[in-house]
Amino acid sequence: MPQLQPVPVSPPPGVVLTETDKVVVGRYTNSNMCRFLRGKLQKRGGWQKITATPTLGTPRASLPWRDNTANPFFGVGTFEKLYVYDSSFLQNDITPFKATGTLGANPFATTNGSNVVTVNSPGHGELIGDFVIYSGATTFNNVTMNGTFTVASVVDANHYTVIANTTANATGSGGGAAVAFSYEIDIGVELGAFGFGWGVGGWGLGTWGTPRSTSTVFIEPRVWGLDHFGKFLLATYNTGSIYQFDPTQAQPWPRAQLIGTAPTDCRYLFVTPENFVIALRANMVISGSSQGDFNTWTPATNNTAFTRTLAIGTKLVAGRVLAPFLSLVWSDSAPYLMQYTGSAFVYNIQLLAHKCGLIGPNAAIVVGGKAYWMSPDNFWMYDGAVQVMPNVEDIRRFVFNTLNIDNSYQCTATHNPIHDEVEFFYTPMGQTNPTKSVTFSIKDQAWAPHDWAGLSLPARASGGSFEQGDTRPILAGTDGFLYQHENGVDASGAPLPYSWQIARYPLGGNSRVLSEVQGIETDFNNMAQTMTITVASYDRLFDGSVQTEPLETDSQVITTNEGYLDFRISGRYLQLSGASSDLGSNFRMGQPQAFLMPIGQRP
Repeated sequence: MPQLQPVPVSPPPGVVLTETDKVVVGRYTNSNMCRFLRGKLQKRGGWQKITATPTLGTPRASLPWRDNTANPFFGVGTFEKLYVYDSSFLQNDITPFKATGTLGANPFATTNGSNVVTVNSPGHGELIGDFVIYSGATTFNNVTMNGTFTVASVVDANHYTVIANTTANATGSGGGAAVAFSYEIDIGVELGAFGFGWGVGGWGLGTWGTPRSTSTVFIEPRVWGLDHFGKFLLATYNTGSIYQFDPTQAQPWPRAQLIGTAPTDCRYLFVTPENFVIALRANMVISGSSQGDFNTWTPATNNTAFTRTLAIGTKLVAGRVLAPFLSLVWSDSAPYLMQYTGSAFVYNIQLLAHKCGLIGPNAAIVVGGKAYWMSPDNFWMYDGAVQVMPNVEDIRRFVFNTLNIDNSYQCTATHNPIHDEVEFFYTPMGQTNPTKSVTFSIKDQAWAPHDWAGLSLPARASGGSFEQGDTRPILAGTDGFLYQHENGVDASGAPLPYSWQIARYPLGGNSRVLSEVQGIETDFNNMAQTMTITVASYDRLFDGSVQTEPLETDSQVITTNEGYLDFRISGRYLQLSGASSDLGSNFRMGQPQAFLMPIGQRP
């Protein structure tokens, strides 16, 4: 009688999503909410919600930083607002004002039975959705116009409407002669969109005098560029000015202040270790402030401000500090290396490669002097030379064949210093916000996918980690809340389900032998709650077009790190999977092994 043969279940790290069963024999072919660490699969860490109030708009940009006395702050930008969270993670609206002043006498007009209020503000420049703040208004016709309101419609250059909190009981004007106003900067676009209308696109794309049904004119969503200059937060947005905010001021904090001498056509900014503020501007222009002075931008013989123009690409997207004296700047087509020289030109800027630009401002991260980023069709890295990221073909087509390119500016990259991994969040087709991500383990050079929508969890739109103290990542969810990751094993008090699957592999290493699985010896670490283990057997390997159903399946629930499971199924190929949706569940893969009994040969 044949003896039982122990067969180790030990796949190499990495989930392969882009090959057939024949290619990925014995590899992981799916997982969710799992990571690779030191070559083994385990559940990813959980998180806790740390803010009580959601942001207005999706938080597309985030920045953790500390002031000169190590107090922590966290900046967040949305298409509507700019926020700073203090050390207690209380939300503070610091959205800059574009105008302040006093309205004329009785500037508000009402209609009896309506809550629509028309505001008389000559040359107001407001847009629908902009935020306006009034104070000092007297009550009239049952309405009081003190507080924050949203522009509901634009009547003309001198009038707009807002919605009052109460309904007017009379028709007429009022509000008094001392109504102070503060107008926030215009809101941006939440989602990327193509422009349709008269004159859009090239010659011959439509008939004269008619709006276009197709377009190549892309309207970018607003994505802030955030960095800190010592204690100061510096902020800009695509096509915007530069603002500064000092968090050491007494609370309640005033709004961020315009740097009036800075460029007004910025697309992004970052601060170099050499104390230059680098503004990436329209028309491929790079400008640097004078060293150590973010108020001086005009080049002169007595300062080090500079302006350069790059050539490859249609627009500059973002920049990152690589190391002391070295920074990277990306256009939509190419990366450039900025090397500090201290000469009259300050920085030497050289083109690194073609056709590997940055897909969105937040889709790049630097870890340990190496840069990792997402382009419109691949994942890249720079470690002295530009190259594709290791083992990227395991997941590349899975990501880019489903990527919603219209919302590519939403792509974001984050780094988890606890486990030294990079995560890319992206928006798949049919979605308007990131709902999927892929994690790259730097040490294991292995990829793992995550489907947030499939678990009804808000994915992450941006985030970062403090460089000192508690370095657990703080990521901003698409629901507008901030979450501290690597905090427990659950999703802010709710279960964090996980699943994994190993592709079919020949039992006993020989697909000609029909074998019977007589048991599996499990080997897990950090096992908590339950895991359902499912074993399926197959007679042959096909590409999925002929045999889609297993010969036999069996499932058992385990609750301990180690144990013997009495499975009794037969076939030539074995597939193994596991899953749990328990509150407090956890696991780390060890080296389970199956025990086989050969029972026949293929004719």
